[in-house]
Amino acid sequence: MTEGVAIQQMIEHCDGLFPKTCPNCQRVYATLKDYLQNTERLGKAISYDIEVGDLKPADPLGAVATANCRCGTTLALSSEGMPLLRLWALMLWGKLEAHRRGITTKELLEHLCDQLRNQVLAGGQPANNNAAPKDLI
Repeated sequence: MTEGVAIQQMIEHCDGLFPKTCPNCQRVYATLKDYLQNTERLGKAISYDIEVGDLKPADPLGAVATANCRCGTTLALSSEGMPLLRLWALMLWGKLEAHRRGITTKELLEHLCDQLRNQVLAGGQPANNNAAPKDLI
């Protein structure tokens, strides 16, 4: 797997989470791009399974990224519903890739979230799917 493939799989999953409605103000985020443009990212994404060292969970805890709606309500995008084999492949790739780059899996996940965001906001075209950013090599 390459970084570009991992990001594309994450985008495909996240696209399937929309439309998404804020439970407080009822604002509807029609698409992932709409959500990214109109929410404020909160903290860093986390993969709970990787954090506990389980790369092949039968019942995944999942990965979550949170953001605030304009009304202040916290919303979340998660890996819930992602096919188990795809989730396992992404986690294994992430663990190996973080080791290869000499960074933590948290740092890699944050980088992937940044790249996903940049790609979606730029119209979905990957910049350079196979290259690692210079500061993470």
